[in-house]
Amino acid sequence: MTQRYELPTAPILRKTADTKNSLSTSITGADTPESAHNIEEGVMNRAEHVLTAAGLSVPEGWHPVQTRRESHDDRKVTVVRYQPHPERALGGEHVSVVIDDEDSLLGYTRMTTTAAHRPLPDDADAERAAFEWLNGFAHEHAEKLTVQWIDRHDETIHDSAGTQYLISGAKVKTRHSDGLYTWIIVDDRGEVITYERDIRWDRGAGRRGTEMWMHDRWVAAREGTGPQPNAPYAITTS
Repeated sequence: MTQRYELPTAPILRKTADTKNSLSTSITGADTPESAHNIEEGVMNRAEHVLTAAGLSVPEGWHPVQTRRESHDDRKVTVVRYQPHPERALGGEHVSVVIDDEDSLLGYTRMTTTAAHRPLPDDADAERAAFEWLNGFAHEHAEKLTVQWIDRHDETIHDSAGTQYLISGAKVKTRHSDGLYTWIIVDDRGEVITYERDIRWDRGAGRRGTEMWMHDRWVAAREGTGPQPNAPYAITTS
């Protein structure tokens, strides 16, 4: 049985000057130093375990800069954000991971400048790569998906100097038999750029209904530091 770790509300991880390695952090929001240590170890171990099981990784030398305890519709989730530098910077390079309390991977995105300006795979290669990857760790979920469409998807990030980079991939959008959506965005090498599952569409509003913790424009709006993005972004009400 997988060990579970309960977190206090939205603990924040900050890199300290005397850390021994890239995963050593200090945490605000914990009750005691001992509980802070347990939270740190628990979050990092769980995230590493889930990523390894899915064949995913964080670039070498990157730091965990924030964890937050949030909701994915009616499910409690833990969101972990990694960056090449220890201070959180929305809009820049990051790897973000969303896992639920059963250690199911609900979201992963890898926004790096090295992934920018690459060619797109064709539709057949994109679908093949997406399902080969998903079947490798979540076969029961994959077998209940029906492909809706495959199309280009673009995201823009910037580096520390403000230079913008366009990250493009082929988005394989699918619908689960339960009515929720899953998509996988892959590059020309068949590597996963973004994965999201169990996404609810708000038909009345004509936009996504499920929260968007891996999307920096949405996070900024949620935190009150940016405007509400247009549809299909979810409404950022808390």
